Amino acid sequence: MECDSQKHKEHMCALKEKGDLELIGCLSTNPTVECGNCRAKADKPENVCNPVELPK
Repeated sequence: MECDSQKHKEHMCALKEKGDLELIGCLSTNPTVECGNCRAKADKPENVCNPVELPK
């Protein structure tokens, strides 16, 4: 899946690249999705490039 480049700077992979580990921690306290590209886990689908729902 292609990522929306305007929102990409808010995605987990971009935050990791910037070294913003504190924000990554805040956005992944109770993950419900993971990125189908890089496997980063996040609480909300809008925080990853290619959201895939995690099994419950």
